[in-house]
Amino acid sequence: MTDCIPRRCIIDCDPGIDDTLAILHAMGSPKVDVVAITLTYGNTNRDNVTRNLFTVLHVLGKEVHSSRTSAMPEGPNRTRLEHVRTKKPAIAVGASKPLVASTVHGEDFHGPDGLGRMHLNDPDLAPSDWAEILGLLDPERMGKKLDYAAGDLPSEKLYTLSKRPAHDEILFQLEQAEPKTITLIALGPMTNLALAYEKDPTVFARCKQVICMGGSIDNPGNVTPVAEFNFHACPHSVHTMLKATMSPDPEKAFVLYMLPTDVTHTVSLESSAVKQYVAPLGTPLSKFTTLLLAYLFDLLVQKLHYTAMNLHDPLCIGFFIDLESEADYTQVGWKVQERDIRIECEGTLSRGMLVVDRRVKSTKPAPGDRSRTRVVVQADAERYLSSMFYDIWGAVYP
Repeated sequence: MTDCIPRRCIIDCDPGIDDTLAILHAMGSPKVDVVAITLTYGNTNRDNVTRNLFTVLHVLGKEVHSSRTSAMPEGPNRTRLEHVRTKKPAIAVGASKPLVASTVHGEDFHGPDGLGRMHLNDPDLAPSDWAEILGLLDPERMGKKLDYAAGDLPSEKLYTLSKRPAHDEILFQLEQAEPKTITLIALGPMTNLALAYEKDPTVFARCKQVICMGGSIDNPGNVTPVAEFNFHACPHSVHTMLKATMSPDPEKAFVLYMLPTDVTHTVSLESSAVKQYVAPLGTPLSKFTTLLLAYLFDLLVQKLHYTAMNLHDPLCIGFFIDLESEADYTQVGWKVQERDIRIECEGTLSRGMLVVDRRVKSTKPAPGDRSRTRVVVQADAERYLSSMFYDIWGAVYP
């Protein structure tokens, strides 16, 4: 390991069950400094994802509250939880629909509330002022009731509120920071990122890199026969990101890492592992996540006869941690290949499909704009699971 200085990131997401695990991993890792969390439609509508994020942070706030940690024995896990309390990411709400395409949501998988029906079964789970917070962050009502919305929740307050739309918050954070010090991690449709890039590509390109979960290279799609959900949801934003990697102006180009389903399908969380390592802990966070994941595990058994969930979004956090903290990330199980990738934006049957130019030689260029995309094709599943279990729950796995 090179050092333990936390690396800065902005997480753009649509919570979402697997987004929840990704957020908890980033917040729980001493190696990650989450400077902002920006929200987009995706797994469910924008109102729901906003409520879901504040619910997750509310529960995490209970986990790390000083009334709990002060009673814990001295040690690395107590130190980790105390460090979480220092993280106050700015929260900003962004896009409610795609740039061009019709809107789709993933509620068939994540539940009608996006959080495994938790808010339908237990409507008091979210902090009581979440709706006021949502009103504050709605671009049409920005700035109202700030003092009330920012009031203390009955847990450690693990956020600050931004009055900016998400794409403006992304640009603000990048402009305030030293160049190439903040990584953008996109876990949902990349609409907010595309809006930020189109508004000010030079400021956007100050990011260190973009890491996104999305796309299928050789695997079948998971929402259509050929398309992964995030890329299907807003293909035009993906096109903007891909094209920008080959911008003729170096001041407007950036590095893009893509984690497609080809690699995220190789890292799974078994329901038996949650029962064995998480449920017995009995902490606020273990109780919450056990209930949340039970919904998804039941759904997977009923619909697909699976006993495990793929860790699509969380794996992006694991890759970010090793990319930043390991001297050579290839020595800890990661493999990356550079590809020229385009996306189908308009096709009735192929919306969101990725087209990879695999030709070694040709007299005719592929149609569309070239890209230089670094595709993650291999991960060490056991290494990631060990990291995730400890950083989220303080549990030793296996």
